[in-house]
Amino acid sequence: MNGDGSMDKGRDRSGMRLRIPVLIFLMLLFRQTSGQVTGLEGWNIFLDPGHSGRENMGVSGYSEAERNLRVALHLRDILLEQTDIDTVFVSRTNDQQVVTLTQRTDLANSLGAAWFHSIHSDASTNPNVNRTLLLWGQTYDGKEKVPNGGMAMSDIMVDILTRGMRTTTSGSRGDCGFYSPWTTPCTESWPGPWLHVNRNTTMPSELSEAGFHTNPTQDQLFMNAEWKKLEAMTFYWSILEFFGIVRPFVGICTGIVYDMDSDVPINGARITLDGQTYTTDTYASLFNRFTSDPDKLHNGFYYIENLSEGTFRMIVEAEGYLSDTSMVTVVDTFFTFNDVELVSTVPPVVLATTPAQGDTNVAAWEDILILFSRRMDQASVESAFSISPSEPGTIQWEYDSRRLRFSSDSLDFETEYTITISAEAAGFYGHAFDGNGDGEGGDAFTLDFKTGPSDLTPPRLVDLYPPRNGRNIERRPVVNATFDEILDSSTVSSETVTLERIQDQSPVAGTLVHYQLDDRSVISVFPEDALFPDETYRIYFNPGYADRFGNQVASLKFSGFQTAEWDLDITLIDDFEENLATNWWGPQQSGSTTGIITEKTGRGENQTHVNLLSGSIVSHQIDYGWDENAASWLIRVYLNTGPPRSVTFDSECTIQVYVFGDGSGNLFRFCVDDKVPLSGASNHEVSPWIPVDWYGWRLVSWDMTVDGTGSWIGDGNLDGTLRIDSIQLTYEPGSATEGTMIFDDLRLVKVIPAAVNAGPTTIPDDMVLFQNYPNPFNPSTTIRYRLSEASTRVRLEIFDLLGRKVRSLVDQAQAAGEYTVEWDGRDMLGNPVASGHYVITLSAGQFSQSRRMLMIR
Repeated sequence: MNGDGSMDKGRDRSGMRLRIPVLIFLMLLFRQTSGQVTGLEGWNIFLDPGHSGRENMGVSGYSEAERNLRVALHLRDILLEQTDIDTVFVSRTNDQQVVTLTQRTDLANSLGAAWFHSIHSDASTNPNVNRTLLLWGQTYDGKEKVPNGGMAMSDIMVDILTRGMRTTTSGSRGDCGFYSPWTTPCTESWPGPWLHVNRNTTMPSELSEAGFHTNPTQDQLFMNAEWKKLEAMTFYWSILEFFGIVRPFVGICTGIVYDMDSDVPINGARITLDGQTYTTDTYASLFNRFTSDPDKLHNGFYYIENLSEGTFRMIVEAEGYLSDTSMVTVVDTFFTFNDVELVSTVPPVVLATTPAQGDTNVAAWEDILILFSRRMDQASVESAFSISPSEPGTIQWEYDSRRLRFSSDSLDFETEYTITISAEAAGFYGHAFDGNGDGEGGDAFTLDFKTGPSDLTPPRLVDLYPPRNGRNIERRPVVNATFDEILDSSTVSSETVTLERIQDQSPVAGTLVHYQLDDRSVISVFPEDALFPDETYRIYFNPGYADRFGNQVASLKFSGFQTAEWDLDITLIDDFEENLATNWWGPQQSGSTTGIITEKTGRGENQTHVNLLSGSIVSHQIDYGWDENAASWLIRVYLNTGPPRSVTFDSECTIQVYVFGDGSGNLFRFCVDDKVPLSGASNHEVSPWIPVDWYGWRLVSWDMTVDGTGSWIGDGNLDGTLRIDSIQLTYEPGSATEGTMIFDDLRLVKVIPAAVNAGPTTIPDDMVLFQNYPNPFNPSTTIRYRLSEASTRVRLEIFDLLGRKVRSLVDQAQAAGEYTVEWDGRDMLGNPVASGHYVITLSAGQFSQSRRMLMIR
């Protein structure tokens, strides 16, 4: 599926996505009169390889559309060559044909096909997900489109396909029920089925999702020609079982050859069995089509068919590995799976060290890391390890005995050290250690480095928001201070950074949070209430905070800024508190995303870095990794569904979002759909790129009346009804190639006049309900509040998100002061409440304030 709406698994009523005026379908009307399997005579099937051309590129660069086509052609050939089936229709037969959904289903209907099967692979935001799924045509009332049709076939097919792929499964599902929880549901007025190919065909049908092309391991298997034949065989056997036809003798042995040390599949392995030899894919034979790195892609897959019944000797060989010989008994009714692990003959070497060889000014307090090419025999390495001058320390092993960590608190400053691992060290499988990297085992390794001086400089403030002498600052800013090194957390408190109104020298109450990012600290202060309009405030950095080495700041530092004279009318689009994974696609789900390193790119929830101005407890985290050698870079996190997608607006608004920056210098922008309800890529408009050159929280805005538009797909004009399309990131050459950005409280604002002498939004400004702590919690949490004056009735109550009262904690008269109440996570009847979000509300006289909290059991 693509975020611009061109998806071949959803609703496509128009069917007008053909890019060429003439489409040629190949209908194979060849009938076998002497097939070895009988029982399909008088029956036919329409095979539909999903998508067209080279759409939906997998994470390793192989197209889902190419894969789907070749699975279909394999299945066609198997049915025609091995059975007495009447006819096999195929909706497209090459990568140049572009076929719309409507054309596929119209052709199948006009031919009077007996069955329709659509072949696909799946996608996910999580690169580790890989499973199978069968979707049959279902109507809104849960019934099957054609009784005893696609559902029965899907139930059989999902089992055989899953066992053949050796993965997990999402099962055989009716399409209305499958899609309804996270997108537009089937209803009596739009009864379904949900999938176009199930809904618009007149015969039994189903759609298969055979693994995820967003999973790197699976995508590399998809590249193999015989893997696609393996998938086709599972569909063939499913058809036979559906018709009650006995499966003929199989005689297929298949599996994967791995490196025993690294579990990486081996390229170019030779498997010999029953007189046949199969060589696994190599860079020269296949992977050069998808990468310029000869060692990047591996599948290690082999597939040997037409085997006789019996037990045979299997010999597996690969350059640089010890050969393996085993006996394999061929299974008669299914694939014979036999994975093989080979032991490398290459001696272990040191791949990298921290510090590097010859480094100076090495931090004396940092651990020493030595990374080996293979698993090591821990005892032999530890006995061969020494440091000179001699210092006490401990050795820990990581990465399955591949990395040694030496920790010592005794290294001296400005001292030359040598670490030696003698020739007696050995690999896990007894290989002699190649210490000097000459390819021959049996020699020592040495690492020379010099420690640097201790840190004598106190921490320095390197960035501040609001900036010094800033003007027109929002009335509720996050005060964000970045320091050039990590601060000692014990010296950071609510008194470290204070905010003061200059007019009456009154302090501004707020919550302070200390973040540690890489090699620096960020202190953020979240004011509890809005500041006065058009007034001057001062930020004080009080003496006493220090770095980890005790270097203390001894002098007072301060900076001033002036608030805006206006207020904001705010419309929330998405606070990212709920349904994040449902509403928003991950980076890899959009076909526009490009130039990324898949293993380092993803998104999810963050409950540590949140916008406390809104009482948020969840934010939207996007991790990125850029391939520096790519031709272009873009991450598109697409807003797919849910209430946020229903928020529309015009270009008189300003779009804002709170961004927790990583200081990378990479770029961020907003993308909107113009001319809603029209859809399509030509209506995508974007803001100018915004460099993320700060650390910590910052409110980022796109004033569409002032800032104009950036360049992407649209015409650059905002001349219709708008809605959010996506959040987009790109790489700025020379900036960080990997990092994390966090987003919270996406919203629309319009400027409105501020009330004269308006003060904080809560009445009065020192009556407040504080955020509970801890949050999230299990099983209890503490709630604190402050009353500035006595009240005849104070109520502290807990509600669920439907507004139902769960518990009353306080309901009485109280004097002015601060109060603390504990909630034990139980309702009014003493029963434990379920996990989820709850709202705590404080009411006293005219004052009322609520905060959201999360119970996790």
